[in-house]
Amino acid sequence: MRAIMLYMAKCEYRIEEDTSTLPRALLVLAEPDEAIIEDYPADCVAAVATVGTQTVGSAVLLQDHDTIEIINLAVDQAHRNGGIATTLLERAISYAREKAVRRVVIRTATASTQQLLLYQRVGFRFSEIDHGYFARNYFHPLIENGVRCVDQVSLVFPLYRQEEQRQLTESYWQDFVLRNPEHTGHAYKVWSFSGAPYTANTLLNLTIQGSKTATSALKAVFTLQKHKQPQQGAISVVTYGDGYPGAILETTAVETRPFNQVDEEHARLEGEGDLSLAYWREVHGTVFEDQLARHGKSFSGKTPVVCERFRLLDVNRELGRM
Repeated sequence: MRAIMLYMAKCEYRIEEDTSTLPRALLVLAEPDEAIIEDYPADCVAAVATVGTQTVGSAVLLQDHDTIEIINLAVDQAHRNGGIATTLLERAISYAREKAVRRVVIRTATASTQQLLLYQRVGFRFSEIDHGYFARNYFHPLIENGVRCVDQVSLVFPLYRQEEQRQLTESYWQDFVLRNPEHTGHAYKVWSFSGAPYTANTLLNLTIQGSKTATSALKAVFTLQKHKQPQQGAISVVTYGDGYPGAILETTAVETRPFNQVDEEHARLEGEGDLSLAYWREVHGTVFEDQLARHGKSFSGKTPVVCERFRLLDVNRELGRM
């Protein structure tokens, strides 16, 4: 697994089983009809974000058999644009995996352009449209981005079982080998750029569009997780945040350097942010420090970092399954 590269707001997150404790002022940011909020089932739970004693974000979750629906996702206006909504979505997905359901669903208005973009970046995909939903269910018209909300769109994040992921990956690999027989019999590894879906998707898509040809990870993390370090010539199937195979890469170079000796060229090849070394150090320094702290270890400028370069061999064009 590669390191998380995108900064998220510093909040505490938890699952709250008593949703009656959620601030009404927060819930109405996502659901203006308080009568609908009053009707939320008592068995709902919520992924909650807090800063100190203040609840600044929540995702209310309702399970129905093999599906968990996010029926309300809201972030306090003063704490927006800091990654809280993204993390709440990811916490909801993690909770759904723990419950062994098959999918996470979220619904919103077709006019909610920013929300739709965020949901897709996390890995949700369009499922269906309920034409006229808001016209039928809301007495007072709702306006978003200068457009009246009329239709409701449903998006789905599929939760593949481990065996399903293995089969999807092997199927993609066999198709790749048929088109590239020189790789017949070649071993491959399977990984994603991050355990967080948003970051995994973002970095894989940067790779697919050609902006990203390098990555980095702490040498200590490979040891702690008992994973082998990448080797030149190694082949990898890289997955999206939901585990679906997205591309095949070949490692072209590997070098271990102290953190403070990673240079501008490597930062540029990682393809993130403004491509500067300063950006790379700021983001990766925070991530690496947090990773080591979770294992009771300290981070410094001398901490060894494995710098890997790769080339894109193939892009999976079969993304139709959910």
